[in-house]
Amino acid sequence: MHSHHSHSGDYIAHGVDPLDDMILKVEKMKFHTYCLTEHIPRIESEFLYPEEIDNTDSNNGTDSLAQLQLNFSKFLEHAQRIKDLHKEGKPNIIIGTEIEACNTNHIQYAKKLLSEHKDLLKFCVGSVHHINGIPIDFDQENWDNALSSFSNKNLKQMLISYFESQYEMLQVLQPKVVGHFDLFKLFWPNDLKVNSKTGDCNVSNNDVDIITITPMTYLNAWDDIRQLVIRNLKYINSYGGAIEINTSALRKGLEEPYPSSNIGELVKQHCQGRFVLSDDAHGIAQVGVRYLDALQYITQTLQLDNMYYLKENGENRTVQLEKIPIAEFVNNEFWTLLKANK
Repeated sequence: MHSHHSHSGDYIAHGVDPLDDMILKVEKMKFHTYCLTEHIPRIESEFLYPEEIDNTDSNNGTDSLAQLQLNFSKFLEHAQRIKDLHKEGKPNIIIGTEIEACNTNHIQYAKKLLSEHKDLLKFCVGSVHHINGIPIDFDQENWDNALSSFSNKNLKQMLISYFESQYEMLQVLQPKVVGHFDLFKLFWPNDLKVNSKTGDCNVSNNDVDIITITPMTYLNAWDDIRQLVIRNLKYINSYGGAIEINTSALRKGLEEPYPSSNIGELVKQHCQGRFVLSDDAHGIAQVGVRYLDALQYITQTLQLDNMYYLKENGENRTVQLEKIPIAEFVNNEFWTLLKANK
């Protein structure tokens, strides 16, 4: 089986276990392909997370930013050592990186870094973690702040901003894997009341256009946002990228992985149903997390005909997407082992 997106406690502050220990778990679970994708360093102190800021740092975050750079360099060396130990391909280790797409500067920096390390970094997980410079997957307070950064707490404009940032990232980087396509749903309140015409969340009880908007209904409520999603998917399709089914949403309490099935149906229509599977693990306990639920989502909810995974070409060491028929995917011994150890 495959995961195209992972992190470790060695190189990010919110990871919990050493990378070597995670790989031991990957080997034990008999993964076919496992990708190592620590974050590209952020280059502006305003995007540092609280746990990354050294309390002794008196240089406006510059020491902490330098630590991110150092960690990434160490990751590249460490990942290569791991890959060298798995030359027989058990599992296949592919080295990549994830971008957070904080802003235009970060996207351009990612392009530069990917070029500088093209012999080692084989692909990029293209993600968006910020709206108006505010992280949307850190906690509820920051999600609320991102919404409040728009006049009248306009949810529609917030979503437009997200998909425009995603489109910018896609155009510049053309990532092989597009990570957690609808990350904004993580802290989306269940009872969010919105003016259906304007998108404003600052509404009064006398507003006749008030409706509850959820991650499963916004595409039907606002066709212009649906068209942005379709545009982005068509662009991903144009260069041959894939959308990840990311199970971290399930372990964080959501009912469906990223992306939700409303996006998934559009992927089937506009991106040839090219999905890869990821656990987005940040520690040992998250390796292969909720994969049996993902299998049900793949086969019953989305009813996919094929799954995809990245394969490294032995001759020129580039990576390409390989298609696997769903019957072969379902009958892989990985699932039998996973059920036995459940």
